[in-house]
Amino acid sequence: MSSAAVVHVRDAAPEDAAPIAAIGSAGFSGSYATILAPAVIDAVTEQTYSLDAVADCVRRCVATPDAQFLVAERDEQVVGFLHFDSEGPEPELHRIYVDPTQTGGGIGAALLGDLHRRLPAGATYILMVLAPNTGAIRFYQRHGLEIERETDAASHRKDTMGFAPPYTPRVPALIMRYRRVAVDVTAKV
Repeated sequence: MSSAAVVHVRDAAPEDAAPIAAIGSAGFSGSYATILAPAVIDAVTEQTYSLDAVADCVRRCVATPDAQFLVAERDEQVVGFLHFDSEGPEPELHRIYVDPTQTGGGIGAALLGDLHRRLPAGATYILMVLAPNTGAIRFYQRHGLEIERETDAASHRKDTMGFAPPYTPRVPALIMRYRRVAVDVTAKV
């Protein structure tokens, strides 16, 4: 695939479960192999990236007006995805992953930009990122998210996504927040 090819973002469909599961499994394990225990990585992969779990999540998002499950395509192949919903205490960007062979080509930026365009003016959401994942933190900061507070990753995922990891020591994480600024179209330049 050409990295210069145009990225197209669209709503996901349950039929996209296989490429989403493959990208999510590879992205999660690759991103966290040096941060999380193998048992935790296996549990997350099993609970969130099985074909049934992905298809069910996409169906829930399609049926919910304030949820988004987006896929990015390049050369008609799914190369990334984003999952956003309001099932927890407040709207949250739960995950965004890009095919590991396609990183650095603007796919994550295209997904995040599309989500931000879909949000109403004044909207806000949170995202949890593991504190040692400094590359992801910089990416999110470039796209308007700010660090709000520290948290424990396992507790946060259990409270917001129902994920029950095997026993794991505290995993330091950050809650980042995005606020879509309301633009005053009547203001004179």
